[in-house]
Amino acid sequence: LTHAFRSFDDVLRSSSDVLLIAGFAALMMWIFFSAALHVTERDNPDGEMADYYRTVPHAMWVTLLNLSGEAPLDKYTTWGKILTGVIGIFATALFGIPIGILGAGFEELVEERIEEAEAEENGEGGEGDVENGDAQTDPLLVGGSAPALESAPQFEKALYDITEGVGSSFAKWFEVAIYVLIFITVAIGIIQTVEGHEDDFSFMEWFAVIVFTVEYIMRFIGAGADPAFAHISNPLLKRLRFLVSFYSLVDLAAIVPFYAAEALPGSWADRHDEFLRMLRLFRLLKLDKYVPSISLIDDVFRLKKDMLIVTGFAAGTLWVIFSSLLYVGEYHDTENGIDPVPVYGCDDDCTMSDRFRSYVDSLVYTCIHLTGDYPIIEYSSWSRVFNFFMVIAAVGLVSIPSGLVANGFTELVQTTNRHKKGEEIPTGGNAGDDWYEVKLRELEGEPAPPSKLGPAVDGWQIEVNEFLNGEVNPRTGETTHTCQSTSFRIFMLTLIVLNVLAVLLETVPEIDRAVGNQAGNAFDVFEDVSIFFFTLEYALRLFSARKSLEALYSPWVYATTFYGIVDFLSTAPWYVERILLASGFQESADASTIFRIFRIFRLLQLEDFLVAFRKLDNVFRASKDVLKATGLMAVIIWVGCGALFFLFEGSNPNFRECDDSVPLRGEYDDNGTWVPGCYDFETTRDCNESYPGMCEQTSFVNMPDSLYYTAVFLGGEWGLVDFTWGGRFVCMFLCLIGIALYAIPVGSLFDSFGAVIGLAEDEDEE
Repeated sequence: LTHAFRSFDDVLRSSSDVLLIAGFAALMMWIFFSAALHVTERDNPDGEMADYYRTVPHAMWVTLLNLSGEAPLDKYTTWGKILTGVIGIFATALFGIPIGILGAGFEELVEERIEEAEAEENGEGGEGDVENGDAQTDPLLVGGSAPALESAPQFEKALYDITEGVGSSFAKWFEVAIYVLIFITVAIGIIQTVEGHEDDFSFMEWFAVIVFTVEYIMRFIGAGADPAFAHISNPLLKRLRFLVSFYSLVDLAAIVPFYAAEALPGSWADRHDEFLRMLRLFRLLKLDKYVPSISLIDDVFRLKKDMLIVTGFAAGTLWVIFSSLLYVGEYHDTENGIDPVPVYGCDDDCTMSDRFRSYVDSLVYTCIHLTGDYPIIEYSSWSRVFNFFMVIAAVGLVSIPSGLVANGFTELVQTTNRHKKGEEIPTGGNAGDDWYEVKLRELEGEPAPPSKLGPAVDGWQIEVNEFLNGEVNPRTGETTHTCQSTSFRIFMLTLIVLNVLAVLLETVPEIDRAVGNQAGNAFDVFEDVSIFFFTLEYALRLFSARKSLEALYSPWVYATTFYGIVDFLSTAPWYVERILLASGFQESADASTIFRIFRIFRLLQLEDFLVAFRKLDNVFRASKDVLKATGLMAVIIWVGCGALFFLFEGSNPNFRECDDSVPLRGEYDDNGTWVPGCYDFETTRDCNESYPGMCEQTSFVNMPDSLYYTAVFLGGEWGLVDFTWGGRFVCMFLCLIGIALYAIPVGSLFDSFGAVIGLAEDEDEE
């Protein structure tokens, strides 16, 4: 039906030449680094490390994971750290080329075939032609609100406008106040999960619930003017339709539990207060009314429907196949030991067979591996072979559907935002330009203003500016440097690099002791020399700014924009430290370390030679539309999944530790009394009531703790995997789609960064 795998041999044939070369290079790297790490780690004092690298074939398993971007082990020798550092910086990118070629080739081929099929059936114009209006262009999609129905009563129209933030400054301030209140109450809900802070800020919760209740009533009455219900003529039916709408249910979930707990003390609602507190986090979804994000997901699936069907079938099939293979390889694996997993029926001396009790268990771990992460590496030989093919072939293909969803979301937001009324980019401008770029274009070709201090100073400023920045040819626009200017630039570049190295080397105790900790040692002398040249350069740039186009012919602009601030920060800490010492301040070791670490900012002075951080503000402006929608969605996914992990895993016995005096499981004492064990209690709190201070939950203890782990998971790293079934479903959601959606804001920034840097290349190339 989908012909997904029929396309795979076509991809191999069409990319065979590149795959052959890249695959051979990847194989050579794999063998070389495996042999090198075997030599450095076979005698590692850590027994586990030595065992993984005892032979080259054994070393190849962990080295394969290293080359795929994973680092499951960390207790390397010094030479092992250097080798794994080289793998992380250089080899990983090269090793990933064949995987990337397979994934990209498969996606491209499937897309071509879908377009061909659509062209045959419908003529030109393929799937989801967003540009021509197939995507939904409701005003809500572009961050606005549709106007109220003219036929509605004036009172209803007024309430609708206020709750939608349109029509008056009061409505806009009301909307902003709701924004702020939502974030405040979400933060309070998170804080109240910390032991000892359950009742903090309760007054604020009362206030928020009252405000949200009033807002809900206003929305209920104003529903008669909502254009979304324009097709309903009966006012009562309009309000009934509003009651069952998405946003109405979200609002009710945010306030009803509070009233239930207050009205019925001691009831089910009161007993499950912790669960109901988490429902307050639904308030984040209220923001979707103002910045559509979650509500766009169905549009994204429609936009990428055909591609998702084909690639989703391929990804699902690979998931099922590799889950079967891992289950076969591990369900009898009683040699590789793991930590206790009481939820899975093993309290002590557990092995991999306790994780892979059934095929369904295998689905969870395989899903995590198909995201490219390997928190579990204690596999049998056959399972390592299966994982090899998973790393080489499957990971690149399985990531395509989640990538399509992320790409479709970005595409939809960018397209619908073109319908917004916004500022036009000035002629010759680039996306993300601000006042600086606009002013810079205005001054191009204009002569520098004369110095107010006379022609002599004017001449010196011109000479210093040309010495520092080079001379621009007015006809070609090319910048040339004299021999002295080039030498000075090379000297300053070298000095910056050496300063950064000095900061790093000073933190190595052995090197610091060898140089000498006393004042006036080699590092201090080098610092004094560096400060002289950095100060000299800063003073010269301030002096010649009146002749520098990049400074907009203004010393103030130079001093307050990126270059000037970085140059100032490269010297200011040294002067502050000297002033404090001269005033009698007794410098502690910590204070000294802080001042030394501040020198690392000198790395930013390389911006004089390469474009990077000074374009970040342009990058944020260029991607602000996508960031607004996807940033909210990322927060909702993070907080929502964090809350679910907290609810499902907050008392998971797999993450519970008890004092040695507490039995793991219940037993009868000498008097025949039943004594419950560590893993018998439903919650860790119950355990501590029987054994005060002897039971500890190590993970997902409260919402801040849960948010930390969820942030790590959303980064693609799974430090914990032995979840309850509720946590497993959340885990699989994140693996299949959550991580991709969460990564959209960062991906958008990277795309914009590349675009801005690419657009700026010509003007900065020397």
